[in-house]
Amino acid sequence: MLLHARVNRKINRRQGGAGSAAIEFAIVAPVLITMVIGIAYYGMVLALQQVLTLAAEEGARAALRYPAGVSGSGLAATQAARVNAASAMARGTLPKSISDLIPAASVAQAVPCASGSTDICVQVTLSLPTANILPAVPMVPVPANLSGSAMVQLSPDI
Repeated sequence: MLLHARVNRKINRRQGGAGSAAIEFAIVAPVLITMVIGIAYYGMVLALQQVLTLAAEEGARAALRYPAGVSGSGLAATQAARVNAASAMARGTLPKSISDLIPAASVAQAVPCASGSTDICVQVTLSLPTANILPAVPMVPVPANLSGSAMVQLSPDI
């Protein structure tokens, strides 16, 4: 009889805590799900930022690779052709769904170099509104625009 009483007490103790695991899971699950969604969402944001930066770098390299004197009209025409080549390469590197969301006029431009020399700098900037490409997730702060930028310094005689 004593053995039977001990077994009954152990069974009663186990049954008393049976619902605690479900309650603990109900408390922890929303936090874990929120963390997983946040990690995945910010992973997408960082990947998109990296894609924009790499595309801008490719555009800057295209301006550097563009041969001088091809257009035949002098320095201004070569500079304009390099800017156009940089813009076309930067937009061409991106997937079409992203490239269509970036205005072509604002991608590449010739700017004066900070070095004070006669060199020409081509700045390639790709700016993308996040509302157009990323799904809206409540209470997850994301910047309104993602942008990638690159600059290349070109000698006028090259």
